[in-house]
Amino acid sequence: MHAVKIRQSLWNDLQTAAEKQRQKPETLADQAVREFLQRMADEELLAGSARAARRSPLRAADTVEVIRRYRRMK
Repeated sequence: MHAVKIRQSLWNDLQTAAEKQRQKPETLADQAVREFLQRMADEELLAGSARAARRSPLRAADTVEVIRRYRRMK
């Protein structure tokens, strides 16, 4: 396991927040980092989807219409 240095003022804020949630500061820090990494992954996925959508020859409204027609044909 790696050690991480946290400024004292940030650690104090983390301890205060952990006390309010009745958790250990270390547990709250782990949770915060995990959520941050998940949010980064989500943002990368959304950015990739947006890039793909911009490359698509169809506009969003056209895509919706194509899907509706396909579903009606089923």
